[in-house]
Amino acid sequence: MSATAARGVESDVLIRDLRHMDARAASDLADWLVHLELEGKADRTLYAYTRAIAPLLRAYPETPVEGFTHTQINDQLRLVPQRSRHINRSIYNQFFEWAELDERIDRSPMNRVPKMRHPKRRPKDIFSEEEIALLEDLPSPDGQLWTLLFGSGLRRGEARNLRRQHIDLSRARLVVYSGKGDKDRIVPLQTSVLSALADLELLEGLRPEDYLWYSRPGGGRRKSRRSPIGDTTFEHWYKRGIRDADVRYLNPHQTRHTFGHRLRELGFDLEERALLMGHEDSRTTQKYYGHLTIEDVARKVAAL
Repeated sequence: MSATAARGVESDVLIRDLRHMDARAASDLADWLVHLELEGKADRTLYAYTRAIAPLLRAYPETPVEGFTHTQINDQLRLVPQRSRHINRSIYNQFFEWAELDERIDRSPMNRVPKMRHPKRRPKDIFSEEEIALLEDLPSPDGQLWTLLFGSGLRRGEARNLRRQHIDLSRARLVVYSGKGDKDRIVPLQTSVLSALADLELLEGLRPEDYLWYSRPGGGRRKSRRSPIGDTTFEHWYKRGIRDADVRYLNPHQTRHTFGHRLRELGFDLEERALLMGHEDSRTTQKYYGHLTIEDVARKVAAL
């Protein structure tokens, strides 16, 4: 690979599956990243764009940039969660627009890819899908930890006390010990969270006894996971992520509220949401996450 290409894919060291670097369009991706860097795009943006384009290149490693079709792109977009598809479509569109502008392709295949509406705006007191994407795309290990927060509904204290040995990747679940009210509970994990945790284990070399959230003794570069971090240290970590992702500040408990809102959007009933949130009384779930909307009813009618 050329020096230009190597420079463009520096962020790929944070991506576990590097097969896209062997694809025929890899050098085009690398040159586009250099173009974006010269435009002043932040490192986190370059990383997020690489993560979005990489699966397309891995799926079609023999396809040159001028050979991609709208059918191939549609097939990849179908694999993206519905609420995030418009984000990936936008990134694909920017990539192929650049290729057309740089005269690498005659016409962008995105002209024939369906337009995608933004999902219904969420309540202001929880994170939007765009904000979630920016936080989850922070460099390792922080991006993976944000993915865990949004995908598990952990409370601040539960996150601080979570150890690697509390997570069973093969059974797709984690166990919260001594949560609120000194209660234990099991939290099933979705695929995106499992992938993030597998990346975290690989990149950080986690041992069973390690805590997932880390401190930096003396303010140095070395990360320590020997004991649970303090509440103030967690707050500093949280605020740094908000700042680095350049999103609005919502307090840490709002990641849990976002998780609860997502469960409702996905069609989980009240009893299921109460169980996953660790609520002993479903009236608590009803109060914060149980507001019925016409979209909820429409989904059930459509399934009849």
